[in-house]
Amino acid sequence: MPKLKIFEQEKSSRQRSRTTDPATEHMINYVEGLGFDSVFTRQKRYEEKFMGVVPKTGRCDFGSLGICCRQCLMGPCRIWHKDVDLPLRINAPMQTKGTCGASADVIVARNWLLFHSRGCAAHSTSCKEVAETLLKTARGKTSFALKDIDKLKAVASKLGYSGEMSDNELAEKIALTALSDIMGKPDGVSNEKGMVFANAYLPPKVLNRLKELDIAPRSSFEDLADADHQAVIGMMSDPYYFLMQSLKLGLADIIALLITTEIHDILLGTPSPAKSKVGINVLDEKMVNIAVHGHVPTLSEKLIEWADSGEYKDKAKLAGAEGINFVGVCCTGAEVLQRQSIPLAGNNLQEDLIIATGIVDAFLMDVQCSYPSGHEMAEQFHTKIITTMKDARVPEADHIPYDAEHSDEWARQALDLAINNFSKRPNKVHIPPYEPVDAMAGFSVEACLGVLAKIDHKNPLKPLIDNIVNGNIYGVCLVASCNSPKLSTDETYNTIAKELLKNNVLIVGTGCAAGACGRGGLLFPEATNEYAGEKLKGVLEALGGAAGLGEPLPPVWHMGSCVDNSRAVHLTSALAVNLNVALKDLPVVVSAAEAVTEKAVSIGSGAIALGFPVHISVVPPVIGSPKVAKLLTSDMKDLTGGYYIVEPDPVAASNQLLDIIKEKRKGLDIVL
Repeated sequence: MPKLKIFEQEKSSRQRSRTTDPATEHMINYVEGLGFDSVFTRQKRYEEKFMGVVPKTGRCDFGSLGICCRQCLMGPCRIWHKDVDLPLRINAPMQTKGTCGASADVIVARNWLLFHSRGCAAHSTSCKEVAETLLKTARGKTSFALKDIDKLKAVASKLGYSGEMSDNELAEKIALTALSDIMGKPDGVSNEKGMVFANAYLPPKVLNRLKELDIAPRSSFEDLADADHQAVIGMMSDPYYFLMQSLKLGLADIIALLITTEIHDILLGTPSPAKSKVGINVLDEKMVNIAVHGHVPTLSEKLIEWADSGEYKDKAKLAGAEGINFVGVCCTGAEVLQRQSIPLAGNNLQEDLIIATGIVDAFLMDVQCSYPSGHEMAEQFHTKIITTMKDARVPEADHIPYDAEHSDEWARQALDLAINNFSKRPNKVHIPPYEPVDAMAGFSVEACLGVLAKIDHKNPLKPLIDNIVNGNIYGVCLVASCNSPKLSTDETYNTIAKELLKNNVLIVGTGCAAGACGRGGLLFPEATNEYAGEKLKGVLEALGGAAGLGEPLPPVWHMGSCVDNSRAVHLTSALAVNLNVALKDLPVVVSAAEAVTEKAVSIGSGAIALGFPVHISVVPPVIGSPKVAKLLTSDMKDLTGGYYIVEPDPVAASNQLLDIIKEKRKGLDIVL
């Protein structure tokens, strides 16, 4: 990782466009014309107005490099690594150690671990919430149902539960196992055998290596407590072990995602491919518009269920609307897209822009990825911000506390508030003059295997393996993670996807990255003819025919929200077991190009611990320590097989990913 790449990236970003999505660009200009801020405006201000104050980045150079230390009350300390160039504005020599003696290596590695602690905590807490919902449902305390009994029994069987148990008894066992994996054993004794779901779902070769490295997670909360203890001043000072604990938290995060996805499917149904729309302009001026945003789909599904009732259809019409129109934002948006075909309006970068249309009557937030500026934009219009969870309160919002046991009453309150707000719309209504983009989503593992089973019923994976071996599918790339205003939003994902597709690499997508591909027109069958290489096109045409679609499958398979990264892990694990290889041996790569959140960092390290190479375009705050940078981008390969590839240029990144796939194919002796 070049020393000054982060500075070069910040400098070049001032000349780039802010987004490649015309509807988003239109709304940015509209909002700025009104004199309001958006995340894009604030980012631009850092890149331009503050460059005179901080010449290299427009931000704190110490923070950009990862060497900002505010760990104790003796600091903060301003140090510099002797092998990293000083900014031109710093004339005096910098100290190379903090007051306590911490070097840049220690500070960077410790800060990196704390990213993972917050990321893993976010997903683990969400997992705890949905596991408790499943437990309460199994005990008859909610109005939710066990919607997918086949999935319930499949998960129970994988965990070793079967016999004469009823469906509710199986659900209770799954929920209690999940809670034990997240919170630790009820008797307080450490689970030395590790997380039950990890042992049941991960390939044996991978598990054995994780245990050899002592990074197999025991339980999320226990491993999180260990990480926080290690980060206390006067504790851990070995950068290597900080990074190994970050891998353990990343793995605990991945398993929390896996549990969450499995329970969502049991409660809400397992997705299958269906068509919908993507874009800000899925809003409808004649309807009561409700935007659902966050990461708790049980909440939004209950809202959608009640909105479909005759009672609330009538209430909307009495208020002067033609009906109720739901639009999705961020990962809740991906969840309702894949299960209900609710159109996706955007992600957290666009939440202010969506509100600024003037026709969002209620903007529903549960947890994660809602920016603090949302309520400020809502105050300029009539939009009601509705918060639902104690961990994500927003100033001036209408807070309607959600809990699974009273979800029906909660849904009715939220719908009444939104419908009553319809008549208060301002005169300044503005919708971008662009048609929404067609999209197909819902590529769960079960849906993928269902299509493959139509070709080979006895071994559904065989057609996929055969096409990888013969080169029709040269490799697979998961595009995942956030959208970042540091880059030209959406451009990196779409460029990488198109470059890989023309080289016959199948793309699967999750979260905001999948939404970016949707806005880029890559989630619909017609894109296969335009972007896929001839060999891959033939495979997608055959699979589309087998599925009875009468058209090819799209070249990017939308697998769901960021939680549903676990679907990709599940599918690749099945491939690895079938081929009797480790995950690191598969021609599979990851691009989390526009990573932003702590959750993205944590998932990325979980993927690296499993053995996947992970590309990022936003330079992470670690290059203040050449030692830490080398561990993450080079040395880690010898430990787990996974490592970070940092490359801001999407074409160069695509070439690197293709080279890695070529190397993996050679290792499997399937070079053509």
